[in-house]
Amino acid sequence: MSNELKNYDVFLNFHGKDSGYTFTGTLYNALRSKRIKTFFTKHEYGRKLHTDDSHIPPFTLKAIKESRISVVVLSENYASSSRCLDELVAILECKRTINQLVWPIFYKVDPSQVRHQKGSYGEHICNFKNFFRDYNDSNERVKQWRAALSEVSKLSGWLYNDRRSQYEYEFIERIVESTVQALPGYDVFLSFTGEDTRYTFTGFLYNAFRREGFKIFMDDEELESGNQISQKLMRAIESSKISIVVLSENYAYSTWCLDELAKIIECMKTNNQMVWPIFYNVQKSDVCNQTKSYGEAMTEHEKRFGKDSEKVQKWRSALSEIKNLEGDHVKQNEYQHELIERIVEKVIKIEGSKHTANPFLLSNDSYEEE
Repeated sequence: MSNELKNYDVFLNFHGKDSGYTFTGTLYNALRSKRIKTFFTKHEYGRKLHTDDSHIPPFTLKAIKESRISVVVLSENYASSSRCLDELVAILECKRTINQLVWPIFYKVDPSQVRHQKGSYGEHICNFKNFFRDYNDSNERVKQWRAALSEVSKLSGWLYNDRRSQYEYEFIERIVESTVQALPGYDVFLSFTGEDTRYTFTGFLYNAFRREGFKIFMDDEELESGNQISQKLMRAIESSKISIVVLSENYAYSTWCLDELAKIIECMKTNNQMVWPIFYNVQKSDVCNQTKSYGEAMTEHEKRFGKDSEKVQKWRSALSEIKNLEGDHVKQNEYQHELIERIVEKVIKIEGSKHTANPFLLSNDSYEEE
């Protein structure tokens, strides 16, 4: 898949009358419930076809190019829509040129009907050929449609047949789960020291995010067996939208945590990643100025690596950067679940906004219509 900026995770290509208000509409809502940014167009039904009606609206073409995955819902009357077919040609072009993922869903149709244009697919293509009989350019357009239908029918996808014993909602759940797994990156990266908060605050925060459908990276204890941060964690940090750093008493004793923090601060500066510190039974001033447990931990690192070592200086700099960030304190006289609820609600609000500025820096569904 292309590494270029993508405005959408999924583009839905479908025939409105066949499935817009049923299967595809339900799929759209299921994807959105998992925080998957999905392009779903409300089409103008019954529009009369003209011979020059060959251009996809610019915003739709842009959405196709800026999507990571295109899902093509091939239904009974799909091939009766010139819009569906033009979009399909554009989608397959993106597959070839930018390696876009394309997933066909054969919704109550047999793949062989699509591949060989039999049944309703043959009838609709024949109607287009007759309609465009006297227009050479349009005949070429029909050839492109036929080639596209043949190509998409050969791709790996899903087959739904209501004559089989399967519930439609279960079928949709499988598609959504596959989409979640296929999409790169995470909504939230959690940086924390396991001995302090894995089974308490951070564990509860992780579960709260999961319940809301967020894709979260929370490392396993087994990953921390070495002294250096793994490439897996480096990539996870780079591909996350938000990093939440749970700064607890023993956080700075972990070289693993400090490497994570240094990488997170780097991503904040270079990728505009949002960073949110949580002060868990520690004071912000102690973290930024490296006093108390944070000062003791850094002194130990200086003895081990050298006071002027590049590694230690990078860690100190990363801790000092915290002073420029807004955060939250876990207070002893406050129920932790109330703070966790506020954190999740704030991230939900951020996800729903279109602002690119980091809301944590101190001041010194896409539903488209034609």
